[in-house]
Amino acid sequence: MLSSGAQTFCLFIAIRYFNAGEVIKSLIAAAPFMGMFFSMVLLHYASKTRWEKSAWGALPSMITGFCLLVAAWTSSMHMFAFFVVIAYICRSALLPFITDIYGDNYPAKYRGAFFSKSLILSVGIAALSGFVGSSILEKDIEYYPLIFTFLGFCAFFKALAVYGMPSKSMERSPHENPFGNMKYAWQDRSFGYVLLTWFIMGFANLWTLPLRVDYITSPQWGIEGSAIFVAMIITVIPETLRMLLIPFWAGLFDKMNFVVLRMILNLSFAAGVLLFFISSNPLIIGAGSALIGVAFAGGSIAWNLWVTKYAPPGKTGAYMSVHVSLTGIRGTLGPMIGYWTVGVIGAQNIGILSCVMMILATLMLIPEIKHGRRNTA
Repeated sequence: MLSSGAQTFCLFIAIRYFNAGEVIKSLIAAAPFMGMFFSMVLLHYASKTRWEKSAWGALPSMITGFCLLVAAWTSSMHMFAFFVVIAYICRSALLPFITDIYGDNYPAKYRGAFFSKSLILSVGIAALSGFVGSSILEKDIEYYPLIFTFLGFCAFFKALAVYGMPSKSMERSPHENPFGNMKYAWQDRSFGYVLLTWFIMGFANLWTLPLRVDYITSPQWGIEGSAIFVAMIITVIPETLRMLLIPFWAGLFDKMNFVVLRMILNLSFAAGVLLFFISSNPLIIGAGSALIGVAFAGGSIAWNLWVTKYAPPGKTGAYMSVHVSLTGIRGTLGPMIGYWTVGVIGAQNIGILSCVMMILATLMLIPEIKHGRRNTA
């Protein structure tokens, strides 16, 4: 439910209700990725305590809930944007703790299969809540405070769920510097090279994320889709396909050469983004959205679990913090650069450019194929 808020409702309300400018739209779109970047700092200082990982995972979610409740009932655009940004920064900041808990609890042979069960549920609920919420907004956009109040309570319940997970105490960080874990990106050269290709691929994907909403919402591009249309394209279609295909990709993740799997996913993303922006025809946009959903089905498993194939014992959280922080950097800069770039070259050309960058990242992975069977069942 919280992911449907990030994908659909926050930007939709900012654009349609508050008529927000590019700076506010960029900050709202970048908020989850700012949280990813700051997660490395949080992980560093959390390691100085003896709290359990589940406690540290629950705390940011409590802050998310409080901020969403405030955002729901403020009448100021700037206050709405501020609290939404803080809420989704905190929502992402807990990711390394969660992955570390998965690493502690799930056996290596079945991590993809076990993780896929909860992912299917979360993706299915995201599609359903996106549809229900957009139907409410279609009747009257003034109902949005009720949706954000509901999301705030979802965050509180999430905090309780995370707190209840079996987990170990935090391992003490060997670094004095909060960003000391970054050393693993060049000490483990194979890990660092995959991160480089992922950065190129991820930047090409993430700078189009808010543009997808803007492309089918803003009068500038001539589509001006309704709340239902936006939810169908941005949430319902891709999330439904993700839900259906997660078990398929989870099986491949556990058994297949990881680098080859990553290459297939990159090409699927490239085709989806190209189709999305190449035309204003709703059917072609829908086909692009569907392909993006197919790619995200495998991408969400690969993104969350791939470091478990590379990290030495006891280093899963540290490796994940590097991966999450780099995702945060490209996700924070991406929307800002994306909004500027689309104003210069247009939506169609940004789709073509993103496709080319994804293909480049795929070709760069070819030398890494020989290392792609680390910890593969």
